[in-house]
Amino acid sequence: MTQTSQEHLLLSIASLLNKNNFPYMLTGAWSVIYYARPRASHDIDLVVELGKKDLSRIEKAFKELSPEFLIQADPIKEAIHKKDMFNIIHLPTTLKIDFWLLKDDLFDKQRFARRKKIKLFNQIMWITTAEDTILKKLDWYKKSKLEKHLIDAAFVYQVQRKNLDKVYLNKWVKELKLTGLFKELPKIDLEEHM
Repeated sequence: MTQTSQEHLLLSIASLLNKNNFPYMLTGAWSVIYYARPRASHDIDLVVELGKKDLSRIEKAFKELSPEFLIQADPIKEAIHKKDMFNIIHLPTTLKIDFWLLKDDLFDKQRFARRKKIKLFNQIMWITTAEDTILKKLDWYKKSKLEKHLIDAAFVYQVQRKNLDKVYLNKWVKELKLTGLFKELPKIDLEEHM
């Protein structure tokens, strides 16, 4: 999977969501790429705000995508009902696009409210903030113990350090019980992970 084909798919999905007025934000590896460093990614992660009332609209919007996408209605319905996630797959490349539904918890709502409008590859799109990328990556590391999440958080923290909203970051580090992990971020040698 080349970065170019991922970029093309990201542009297609962002354009579709923008055109149909579905609130969303880019997150995961692509937010790390935007804020800190180029890195490989096997999927595209988006947080979307969808309710049961949006089901027919999202199904109709997805029909606009090329037949090269595997899109299944039942998992979308279930994800909307459970506030979970669903994905669509670009069959020629097997690239997966994960749609994480906005949860009702305070942190998820706060980070969604803070999302930023950016221009990426000449396309307007919405992205999670650097602070929320750090927090979510630390939270994923705490749950999964996958080192890539800790390294991603360290890259974003160290590259964006001067631009970060420290008050917001410290508040949520405490709330999410990430203090120990957060203290490790300045100590991680990024050179070892280039």
